[in-house]
Amino acid sequence: MRNIEFPNWLVWADKNLKWFSIPQLPLLLTIIQTVGFFLSMGRPSFVSSLVLYPSAVFGGEFWRIFTFIAIPLSNNFLVLFVLWFFYGIMTWLESVWGSTLLTVYFLVSWASTVLASLLVGIPVETFAYMECSFFFALATLNPNREIYLFFILPVAFKWIAGFIAIVLLAVPLFLGSYYQWIYMILLFANYLLFFGRDWWLRFKSELNRRKI
Repeated sequence: MRNIEFPNWLVWADKNLKWFSIPQLPLLLTIIQTVGFFLSMGRPSFVSSLVLYPSAVFGGEFWRIFTFIAIPLSNNFLVLFVLWFFYGIMTWLESVWGSTLLTVYFLVSWASTVLASLLVGIPVETFAYMECSFFFALATLNPNREIYLFFILPVAFKWIAGFIAIVLLAVPLFLGSYYQWIYMILLFANYLLFFGRDWWLRFKSELNRRKI
């Protein structure tokens, strides 16, 4: 597992904000998503009342800045496997970071997602981007950990994360507008805040190595 050099403010937060942590956060988020899934199965039209529509929020429907977290990836039962996988990612990160840093990571993700939507005016109709940010964290900390694709083919997390990054980030960034650039950067602000300094230090170290 890689050792990450966190920014000083995160080290301070981990030491001094223990009271800030959300107990059983992985279980809580999984339950919220599971409830959202079964609600969408029973009443598909209900999902539209959970979506983070910026115009609706500015019109007074403030609950939408919270309820989008409950929107499942789909109304197919395969989403239960995704939730099981997501729960495993969350619990692993909690075991490595502790509940305080995991809570900070989640809250920054939530706040930056809401800010991105309200600032750019793009609705948030799924929890997928936030889930991806947690997977990116795991793949950065443990890049060679493997999952068996289709229960047969072993694939390292770093390759899956790279593929997802290309699909979710590269295409919109190269083909989209400046607003979409801002939107995508804000969606993954939690990852940048946690890992940006480490990537920068690795980049500088590589440059210095090549100068020798």
